[in-house]
Amino acid sequence: MDDKLSRYLNDHLAGSAGAVDLIEAIAKACEEDEDIGFYRELGRKVEQDRKVLHELILATGKKSSRVLETAGKITAKAGRLKLMWEGLEPGDLGLFEALEMLVLGIQGKRILWVVLRELQPWTPEWEDIDFAALEAEAIAQRDAVEERRVTAAMDALLSPERRAAKLPEMETQVLSSR
Repeated sequence: MDDKLSRYLNDHLAGSAGAVDLIEAIAKACEEDEDIGFYRELGRKVEQDRKVLHELILATGKKSSRVLETAGKITAKAGRLKLMWEGLEPGDLGLFEALEMLVLGIQGKRILWVVLRELQPWTPEWEDIDFAALEAEAIAQRDAVEERRVTAAMDALLSPERRAAKLPEMETQVLSSR
């Protein structure tokens, strides 16, 4: 079982390496200081989660896989080629798609923490890990990125004419749903 568990954790570690690269690319494309700060803080939090994953792997007597981590970075860079083609600036399709990938990745991290919390009774080397708190943080991260994703969708997918035609009533609905 430990080999499969180690592989599962390493897969998430590899995915998070790609997420860090993507977050850095988004931050570089941002124009507003508030957005830059948001993505830098998100990147810092993902790095903290990467450290937790690394510690979990080591606690089970295994090692993190440089091969998988490198594969995760390469996959992220390859995927980012399309996003760069589409653009990462506000209003670009690439930014919307990048945020969608981040939301999905963060949700994957959330369900990772849920599963590990369920495995915790059989993994005494993890007894001091607060998986519920890690899950709550993942939910907060996902929700914050999701809010930006929805805004990016409106900017990227709706023509200015459509937005102008529905703006007064839709803006009220969108703002009240947040």
